[in-house]
Amino acid sequence: MSTNLSPEAKLAEEEYKDAKTIEDKIVKLEKFISMVPKHKATEKMVARLRSSLVKHKSELEDKRIRMKSLGKGPSWVLGKEGDAQISLVGIANSGKSLLFKNLTGANAKVGDYPYTTEKPEPGVVDCQGAILQLIDLPSIFPNIRNESKIGNMLFSQIRAADLIIFVIDLTKDPEVQMTILLEELYNGSIRVNKSLPPIELRKTGSGGALLIGEEKIDASREEIIEILHDQSLYNFSLKILKQIQLSDLVEALDTSLSYNIGIIVANKGDADSSKENYEKLKRLYAKQFLIFPTSALKKEGLEILGDEIFKQLKLVRVRSKEQNGEIAKKPIVIREGATVADIAKIIHTRFYDYFKQAKITGPSAKFDGQSVGLNHILKDGDIVEIFAD
Repeated sequence: MSTNLSPEAKLAEEEYKDAKTIEDKIVKLEKFISMVPKHKATEKMVARLRSSLVKHKSELEDKRIRMKSLGKGPSWVLGKEGDAQISLVGIANSGKSLLFKNLTGANAKVGDYPYTTEKPEPGVVDCQGAILQLIDLPSIFPNIRNESKIGNMLFSQIRAADLIIFVIDLTKDPEVQMTILLEELYNGSIRVNKSLPPIELRKTGSGGALLIGEEKIDASREEIIEILHDQSLYNFSLKILKQIQLSDLVEALDTSLSYNIGIIVANKGDADSSKENYEKLKRLYAKQFLIFPTSALKKEGLEILGDEIFKQLKLVRVRSKEQNGEIAKKPIVIREGATVADIAKIIHTRFYDYFKQAKITGPSAKFDGQSVGLNHILKDGDIVEIFAD
């Protein structure tokens, strides 16, 4: 495996082989992988190494679950409250805490010195009835997962988020900041604005390996099966839906990975040097992220940001209409694509079990008071009146 590797890479490989604990194996293997030259000739080798990394991470997660059940180990990961959870991430002094304070009104620590935020600070943003939990997180720095005792907890909190907001300081090089943030999240098993690789995997009780669409992957049948065996999968059906690389298959098998959506908030837009850095930020990252210019200091761009956050969460606010004609002041917040059936169950199971019809007024209706059935898809701003026997 070490053919044509540099002396440094060979040393890293030996360090990995000598590692005793799961945690040390993960650190040493990640270091080794980073030193392997990335080109066509090493693709399959790197894929096998990443497959071993996936297995070690799975073992570590099992260990953490056992430790948690015994009540061991520190934890400050906040559970979701409200209709969605949003995490603010950024390097030191990016302006996260001031942005958080202005969006939520919370009494967050704000300072012009590094690492003001020491643990997650929760707050609430009310988007016309949708209650969003906004979390200001400690600043991220290179190799935080291994060099900070809060690293793993920090990434657990980010993985739980329905939306990640990257706060970028426009007085500094945006490429440097985004590189740090994306690399640390990547190493923390978080993929941003990316889709799960297109495969369908099903475990079977017997029959060995059934491969469908194996011509869509640049690897032999034996190499594909070896990757599955690395994860202790011996009887399975694997269907590959689109053209992928062997490394994509490894990612698809990594159950520790979290696929999150993210946007960029370009902060400190009031600074003299901000325009040039904002243009650079757009040039490098506009294809992957929506970017919103703001100034937390002058409270500029925050109202638009709140509306855009709601859009990215793909939530729908629906109000119910009572038989006396009164419309509920507080909306029911549901996910985009929800139906009348979903609302009926939320209001009371009786409305679903004995459903007769519903009348809709709003964006999803062809006309006010339109009669619809349980499968009618609702839109933001709809008013729903449900009739049951």
